[in-house]
Amino acid sequence: MRPAAQLCADCSRLPAALTSRLDGLRRCRRCHHAKPGPCARCGTVAKAERHWPEGPICLTCVDTVRFTHATCTSCLQRRPVYRRDSDGHPTCPECAGIQLTYTCTVCGGMGRIHSRRRCPPCRATQRLDEVFTDGHDHLKAELAPLYRHLAGYPSPYTLIAYLDGAGGRLIHRLLTGDLACTHDSLDQLRQTASVTHLRSLLTAVGLLPSRDEHLARAHHRAQILLDNMRESADRLLLTRYLRWTILPAAHEHTEHTGRPGPHQARYLLEQLRTAHAFTHYVRTTGSTLGDCTQPHIDAWLASQRWRTSYLRQFLTWAAVHGEAPRHIAVSALATSEDRSIMSDTDRLLLAHRLEHDDTIALPDRVAGCLVLQYGQHLTRIAQLTVDDVIEHPKEPGILGLTLGSDPLWLRPQLSHLMARLVIERRPDRVLARSMPTPHLFPGAHPGRPLSADHLARRLKTLGIKNLRRARNGALLSMVGSVHWKLLADLLGISDSAAQRWHTAAGGDRASYVATRLKQDAAIGPE
Repeated sequence: MRPAAQLCADCSRLPAALTSRLDGLRRCRRCHHAKPGPCARCGTVAKAERHWPEGPICLTCVDTVRFTHATCTSCLQRRPVYRRDSDGHPTCPECAGIQLTYTCTVCGGMGRIHSRRRCPPCRATQRLDEVFTDGHDHLKAELAPLYRHLAGYPSPYTLIAYLDGAGGRLIHRLLTGDLACTHDSLDQLRQTASVTHLRSLLTAVGLLPSRDEHLARAHHRAQILLDNMRESADRLLLTRYLRWTILPAAHEHTEHTGRPGPHQARYLLEQLRTAHAFTHYVRTTGSTLGDCTQPHIDAWLASQRWRTSYLRQFLTWAAVHGEAPRHIAVSALATSEDRSIMSDTDRLLLAHRLEHDDTIALPDRVAGCLVLQYGQHLTRIAQLTVDDVIEHPKEPGILGLTLGSDPLWLRPQLSHLMARLVIERRPDRVLARSMPTPHLFPGAHPGRPLSADHLARRLKTLGIKNLRRARNGALLSMVGSVHWKLLADLLGISDSAAQRWHTAAGGDRASYVATRLKQDAAIGPE
């Protein structure tokens, strides 16, 4: 009887075919080649990319052969260097009896070869042409700016992966006319990362008008909420409330500040959700909004006091338009501002570390210093652009930020980091690096900044666990040395907020006059 074949030591399913020189175990061919082991050339423990006569070779050593070119002493052709003899004379893979494909059939370049015996740049160009070939001529002409933008991607590997994935399928739908090149068409799709990135691309190349994506996404979610309402009367009422009051106020706030509003979008949704939840509650009690009473309001707010201000706005609007009784009242919610601070010792030591530790990412160092030293909110930091950075007219090397009406001049070390950030800034993802961005903290999508939430998660890993306490510590420290009115002009915060911090620090309003007089005396007569 024929003895049973020995099974693989790793998968225990396929017959063992090869014996490892590392541990002496027998494995099937697939597991043997996938098993990490020491490279015969450099000794690095890694998966073998090739098995040459001297043993398994890692990818780095194979690439060293591909990209090191010289004239072979045997065939006298310029080819990759497989090895050198004792006198340093090179030998190519063919003359050494090694099979290695390294020449592109299109451009003739030597290096890594992708599928169809093309180098990565030629394969990326071919793949891009394949995607844009299958489509209507007029749509290809309209999407020509997108083609030129994709053709300029710095990494061919990234472009190939993008075109072979969901991004390429979306572009194909645009070319065939299955998907219109409009915001409304993209809004109807599931808002995945591919859809968001394609929208950013189309906006960056000018095929779509720019818009506040935070408010647009909030509007889309609000519309879904309205569509799912059963009572048509309540749906009509909340639609009026959304279009006449909530949306105009949100867009006015964005236009006034000049910055996109992620917090404003969340505030918009919570206003509508509160109105929806209260009207639904009133319906469950057998009444309508026009018949609701004070007990209805008190009972609903008993377990969710945090919604008091949202409900007050809705009922005020409803009463003005005759949709709710005028005699009901919602008491104002008493709020207490959190003034807990991070200790000055911890805050200054962490700021010093961020200023001098080169192992930390440069954007995180600058953002952390702006929080710890100047009490800036991450939403404001994430929206900073190159135009917000200015140079000091009299002190070389000192940079400032235009956060308010007066320039805020930065510390020398932070000025140095800011100057580096202006030059070295770039998005984390390769897909977003093909187009210049004005943002100091560019995000993953073209033309958009890094989100404040993502920046907060990165700063927490550096030790800024509580951003509010860090900001409070910085503000309290500054208001002790700079008057609140000057501080408001430097940091771009409201006068009321700066004055509250001034009062908390034990100051008074009369000191503003003394501060101005000291400044005028230091400047002297003109």
